[in-house]
Amino acid sequence: MKNFIMLITLYSSISCPVSAEVIWFADADKSTQVDSFFKRLDDGNYPQDYCKFQGDEKNVKASSYNVLTDEKLGKIWMINKPKNRKRAELARTEGKLNSFSPNEGDDLYIAWQWKIDTADNLPIDKEVTVFQWKSASPHFQNYPLNFEYDGDLTLNAWGANYDENKNYKSRRTVLWRKPVAQNEWISIILRIKVDKGNHGGFVQFWFNGEQQELTNLESKLYQVKVSDDKKTIFHRTNDGRFVYPKWGAYNKKSCKYDINAYFHDIKIGTSLSSVIPDNFR
Repeated sequence: MKNFIMLITLYSSISCPVSAEVIWFADADKSTQVDSFFKRLDDGNYPQDYCKFQGDEKNVKASSYNVLTDEKLGKIWMINKPKNRKRAELARTEGKLNSFSPNEGDDLYIAWQWKIDTADNLPIDKEVTVFQWKSASPHFQNYPLNFEYDGDLTLNAWGANYDENKNYKSRRTVLWRKPVAQNEWISIILRIKVDKGNHGGFVQFWFNGEQQELTNLESKLYQVKVSDDKKTIFHRTNDGRFVYPKWGAYNKKSCKYDINAYFHDIKIGTSLSSVIPDNFR
């Protein structure tokens, strides 16, 4: 595996951060309360957030979180999204002990270690959203970026639609796809330059320590712009009143699964070196 700390050649138009520091983290060794680091555990926005019909959440087990001890990683976060519930997400990096809100112009490195499985060992074969770079309504992009999982993990960009947000699903382009087994720990780092201009922001991605090539693998009504070396895509990464991250399991396709998602070493920094997981150094 290549060293995370290798020098990365970027286009001259992409500036490097002046300082290199962690500006937000969710460390279960410091607190096991979700609201210490996140705004909330988002278990649904009812009555809109239902699986089959309005009100069905009343007879469904609630989404929940816990802190477990992994034999190699130590304390980890776990969320559970039961069957017939649409959502369980660690939402917004605005906690009581540690708080950060992304702003226009920010150049952020967002890192976490992650795995997913089901309580009944059912294979996940429908695309479940497992991360959202979410915009607060009113918006033209419900989420400018997300990860989805169906046995493959995909990183997706979603183009802005200025016509009342119609045909939104057709404005998805898949930037990257890779098979990932259930119950397998992986490391993710996203670099996001936050910008509301069309193709004004940019995104880079590291998977298990390797910077990945990105491109328009699947697209209909929208495509990102791709650098010559395919290491950077240019995209509108800010939308609505503000943007924020959400980690977990979400969408109508998730309703059929009893999902567990696990997270370790979640943090945001101003440089690649500041967010490298300790077990990859």
